[in-house]
Amino acid sequence: MKNIIIFGLGGFAEIVYMYFKQNPSFNVVAFTANESAIKENDLFGLPVVPFENIETVYPPTKFQMFIAIGYSNMNKKRARVFDEAKSKGYELTSYIHSSTIINDGFVMGENCFIFENNVLQPYVTLGNNVVIWTGNVISHHTVIKDHCFIISHVAIAGNVVVEPFCFLGINSTVRNRITIARECVIGAGAVILENTKEKEVYVSRSTTKLDITSDMLKNL
Repeated sequence: MKNIIIFGLGGFAEIVYMYFKQNPSFNVVAFTANESAIKENDLFGLPVVPFENIETVYPPTKFQMFIAIGYSNMNKKRARVFDEAKSKGYELTSYIHSSTIINDGFVMGENCFIFENNVLQPYVTLGNNVVIWTGNVISHHTVIKDHCFIISHVAIAGNVVVEPFCFLGINSTVRNRITIARECVIGAGAVILENTKEKEVYVSRSTTKLDITSDMLKNL
């Protein structure tokens, strides 16, 4: 069993805690955050310890950590805390939900979190600090590099490379053999058929609104 400290006090940290709690391989012992962000001394009945001196209370020789920070600032806040935790000597644990399908050749770094019902085909590689939400398909030989965040129902074809600090929104699609450049945002429903350039933002058009009201529809 891994004894875990969760960095974070927000919604993502609360979600992560529930998943760890449901898995007997993990034992969450405390939460941590920067001292200036701490408003209460406990969360879910567990102590909240300032990150500035966390290693004196829960030494990295006995405890692991998970950085539960979302995609704010293009994942850079999560990356910064990742580096700070590593500099303190912590191993950063990763989590894969039992319903996710993992195939041969899968490689994953530290501080990754993979939610329910994902399909990761053979020879998929995840870097460090990658979050993959629910119900995605990541096809064979795809590489997702450090500090990326993938929301639900994303379809990534084979031999794709996603460079660091990218965000892929719900129901987005990436064609095979595409490279998503560093710090790109692929918005909800976007379809990527060509390589992107660094820091580009892609959005799909919103669904058309008709100039009628719902009570004008027949047979509905």
